[in-house]
Amino acid sequence: MGKVSASLSSLTALLLACSGIPHIVPLVRTAGLPITPTPANATPLEVVSRSTAVRDPLPVRGSDIVYGELEYALGIAVSTAAVPWAEAHRDHDVARHGGWTVLVEVTGADADLEPGGRLVVGLDVRATLRTRNGNAYLGQTQLGCREGGLLSADQGAPVVYRCMMRVGRDLAGWLGGGVRLDPPPPETG
Repeated sequence: MGKVSASLSSLTALLLACSGIPHIVPLVRTAGLPITPTPANATPLEVVSRSTAVRDPLPVRGSDIVYGELEYALGIAVSTAAVPWAEAHRDHDVARHGGWTVLVEVTGADADLEPGGRLVVGLDVRATLRTRNGNAYLGQTQLGCREGGLLSADQGAPVVYRCMMRVGRDLAGWLGGGVRLDPPPPETG
């Protein structure tokens, strides 16, 4: 019994020694103060992108490559696709009183390098539109894309971007005709 107890103690000590002590990264000293930029009133649409339970960087199955900055790249793709919509709605009453925010959440992401050398990328996205003034909920939609190409995983950014641009165009179409833009009237008591 003593040998088993000693062996377990040795094994426990070895596991603890191998796990290492966490390294604390002091955020303010490392990156400075988190100053929150707010969009100017001249900006009718703010795009905020986030990931929800999605690995970032995204591993490409069948390779040793991972794609980073998914949220950031998707935010740019949606923002640029929505510019014509935002310009066309600059004089809308909501735009003159703060504008809109669209939260674009990546809810699913997948990348796979198939045995024949074809890269396939898929994204699932949820978009929620709110007013910036009062945070009134206006609507929500689900979007997705799946793109592929005969590229190595390390050269796959164009495939990822085609998928993101599809999401951006679909979201701009939803803004243009699939969602109400005015908040509901205040409730009377």
